[in-house]
Amino acid sequence: MLTEEQKEKLYKQQYRLIGNHSAVKICYWTKENLRHKDKVCYKQHFYDVHCGNCLEMSPAIVCNQRCLHCWRDTSVFSEEWEGPVDDPKDIIKGCIEARRKLLIGFKGHDGVDKEQFEDFVNPDHTAISLTGEPTLYPKLPQMVDSFFDDFNFRTVFLVTNGTQPEMLQKFGTESKHFPTNLYLSLEAYDLTSHKKLNNPVTKDTWEKVQESMKFLSTVNKKTRTILRISAIKGYNMEQAKEFVKFIELMGPTHIEVKGYGFLGYSRQRLREENVPSWEEVKDFSEEIAKLTDYKITAEHEPSTVVQLSRT
Repeated sequence: MLTEEQKEKLYKQQYRLIGNHSAVKICYWTKENLRHKDKVCYKQHFYDVHCGNCLEMSPAIVCNQRCLHCWRDTSVFSEEWEGPVDDPKDIIKGCIEARRKLLIGFKGHDGVDKEQFEDFVNPDHTAISLTGEPTLYPKLPQMVDSFFDDFNFRTVFLVTNGTQPEMLQKFGTESKHFPTNLYLSLEAYDLTSHKKLNNPVTKDTWEKVQESMKFLSTVNKKTRTILRISAIKGYNMEQAKEFVKFIELMGPTHIEVKGYGFLGYSRQRLREENVPSWEEVKDFSEEIAKLTDYKITAEHEPSTVVQLSRT
């Protein structure tokens, strides 16, 4: 899928490629938790995951969108699946080994607790969200099962753009397990804004996003479903009312409003003025709360995330 030049570019960015189509990288918050015990990500605050034991990975360096706000280098993405399909267990094993090697340099740093380090090199949580669109990986349900059954992971989070409802529908039928948290990321509020913000490279993705929402509305007793709204100043923060119909369609366990960050390759597509302040993120969240039966239940300013839950 990738040229040697693309592989070298990812390597320099601290990605480690696993097999034919997967990647792993150390999360910023995992590094922060190693250096400072009290610094953890919003996922630990909201959902009791072990931030320091997080394995951030993706089984697919492919994506069917080229989103404006994406911090990844979208030029390395293929539009659709190409080539062989690696076994989930081999991918997970390779990711764990590569993660351990990436972390080893922290062991000799002053301020890093040696006992804590030995714990952190053994992940028990995974965020299947690093790059690409993971639902394009044909064996995703089996991968979620393998995390739980073969590697004894405590929590598994999956983030999707919602464009592959047929894959989401395989959870619980072609797998024993659902992800612990199943995120659907939303930025757009109609077809026009979807084309502008998400820049899809395949057809009918907007309709499929809504099909995924409808399916997720039926499984919130089996997994935590989370609607992630990426708040981008100048693009969607004046349209809180337009998101209500999607909240009602999906009926998520939680809504997370996440402020856009001027990071990575998104700086080539957006501007720093598109970054909302923390107060603006909270105001936008309050507006959604007023329009729905959801209320603010948690906040994490360092991650610019506000959580809303049903009353």
